[in-house]
Amino acid sequence: MPRTLAAPRGHSYHFVKAALICSTLLSGAAASFGQAKAEDINWRQFEGASIVWAYDIHPYADAVAAQLPEFEKLTGIKVTPELYPDDAYWNKLTIQLSTKSPSWDVVTGIQPAWDLAPGQLLEPLDRYLNDPKLTSASYDYKDFFPALRDALTWQVNGGQIEPGQGQVWAIPHGFENIQLFYRKDILDKHGIKVPTTPPEMSAACEKLKSADPAITPLGVRGVRFWSSIHTAAISIAKSYGVHDFVVKDGKLETGLNSPESIAFHKDYVEMIKRCAAPSFANDNWYQVVDGINSGRTAMAIDSNMFGFWNDVAGKPASGEDCFRSATASSERQDFRIEHLDLVPGHECCFPEKGSGLALHSVGDVKAGRAERCHRRQARQLAARFDLERQGLARLCG
Repeated sequence: MPRTLAAPRGHSYHFVKAALICSTLLSGAAASFGQAKAEDINWRQFEGASIVWAYDIHPYADAVAAQLPEFEKLTGIKVTPELYPDDAYWNKLTIQLSTKSPSWDVVTGIQPAWDLAPGQLLEPLDRYLNDPKLTSASYDYKDFFPALRDALTWQVNGGQIEPGQGQVWAIPHGFENIQLFYRKDILDKHGIKVPTTPPEMSAACEKLKSADPAITPLGVRGVRFWSSIHTAAISIAKSYGVHDFVVKDGKLETGLNSPESIAFHKDYVEMIKRCAAPSFANDNWYQVVDGINSGRTAMAIDSNMFGFWNDVAGKPASGEDCFRSATASSERQDFRIEHLDLVPGHECCFPEKGSGLALHSVGDVKAGRAERCHRRQARQLAARFDLERQGLARLCG
């Protein structure tokens, strides 16, 4: 799951300043383009510059690309987007940065940053954020949720990452959490109760296969790539109490031989065997999303944004995608899935109904109204997501 903007090293100071202006504005973080027109800095100081922004083919990329014309009009900087399929982008990103290629200027995605920062392959952003000639006073970096800023702030000591304090290596861009989402029409048709644990999921899948052999019960990523691990698998493992490493008697040891880990792996593998598509080993989020939207798949475990992003009027999935998280009283909160990546700052945009690009939180927040949320509303959303992470909410009754 892709999600932040960082400037690669190896470019001139003058050029990186131009790239940083691009990254801060494209992140949608603190101020609208209208606010950006404040005269506290010269927005045309890099007029005529050209930069390349790279990302994978993703709803986040769609949202940023839609703002490029206005950004170019404001700054005079020409931005060329290069978008690639998910796994191709991440592989290409690693190559671009590790070889210090100058062909990409602004890139998106925090996942490789911890590996690449110790080798001085990323440019820390502090001096640009703190330069009043480059960053408008209206840009409120501290408006990002503290946990997100901490996740992108660390110091490199002896080739190792020490998180929490140090330099800023990237700017938050988007957020999501991993949940079970499902086609309500399909489950209702066959009288299937929404599962709350992997064993319940396995049982529900058997019922679905008996009722309609043409339906794939559960869409889940299985492609041999890290994105298959950090979505369903690691989220459910966390809810079982699994830790990959533990410290015992001052020594770092594996936690994968714990009773919790053994129980998780047993249940998860059984769930995949009973529920996933025959193409599971090759499926990325593109296939998962396509299945749930077309009605060929009844349920999915992935980023919840894919459910409402594709809830477009006139499409088969319109009004039928629902979300589920377990209650706090569940014996095992296996679908209380915890994954919060990155969030925007003052402005959270809720496009018009039917656009498929809306923020769906706990309770009555639906894909809908066009409105802006500033700090107070962002805090309300944060509180709602906190409830969700505690397993106190069910999305879609």
